[in-house]
Amino acid sequence: MAELVTDPDLVDPVRLAFVSDLHLFSSRCHYERHEATIRRAVEASDVCVWGGDLFDFCWSRLGGGDVSRRAAIDWLEAWRSEFPEKIFVYLSGNHDAQASFRDSLEEWARPHFQSDDFQSSDPHQGDQNAAVPAQHIRLRMRPGAVHVGWDAIRLADTLMVHGDVIEGGRYSAGLDQYRNRWAHEPATSPANLQNGLYDAAVTARLHLAAAGVVHRRRSTCLRLLHWARQQPHWLHHDIQRMVFGHTHRCLSGVHVAGIDFYNGGAAVKHVKFEPVVLSVADHE
Repeated sequence: MAELVTDPDLVDPVRLAFVSDLHLFSSRCHYERHEATIRRAVEASDVCVWGGDLFDFCWSRLGGGDVSRRAAIDWLEAWRSEFPEKIFVYLSGNHDAQASFRDSLEEWARPHFQSDDFQSSDPHQGDQNAAVPAQHIRLRMRPGAVHVGWDAIRLADTLMVHGDVIEGGRYSAGLDQYRNRWAHEPATSPANLQNGLYDAAVTARLHLAAAGVVHRRRSTCLRLLHWARQQPHWLHHDIQRMVFGHTHRCLSGVHVAGIDFYNGGAAVKHVKFEPVVLSVADHE
């Protein structure tokens, strides 16, 4: 978890784009249908947050291992090289949190990261919630910077997270256990079976009904807010908006418990998709 802090070279307010749940490489992905919309969102932003599940490694049609990871990095680099002055952030999702891909992300980001982009402090040594580390990490929003490997990012009054944190409970170990379900390669037979079953469900649009039952809007927002309030104080204090993915259900400023919640949906068949674009002002 980290906080993005303003840079003198950026205007205030900052334009933020949040794009998640593309599920690239899977048979369910409809990226071509939404590419122009994604492009408009990136072009309109100063900071582009790739919000997790951009790639679907366990069900990749390209194959497992290095082939899919290389294609993923090539995809990300194409956007970065086209928009070299923008800031790109990558949040992990349950479909793309594999350790090997995190290593690939770090290698890709390294040339675009400077030592003073990263600051760490521990301002809440008396935090009563001893189970959660209070380390406060700040990432500088320098034009051209690339920040990867995070589960949650705060920018001013806006908190961004993939959203699968609600599946893992309060502690990171629970989230890791949940994400391990998607750590396998597509060549394994359980992955192929699950992939085929899910394709059939998507064709029948059963996944829409399932998402509506499992991820009801108000309860999902309240679970996210409960998770946030269990994290270090600096991450959730005075937030006004939460942006998340994972649930494949579009939300556009739904107001729950004093917070506005946003979700861009998913770029898969029969699902509404619209990247979240917000103006975020630094009030400090």
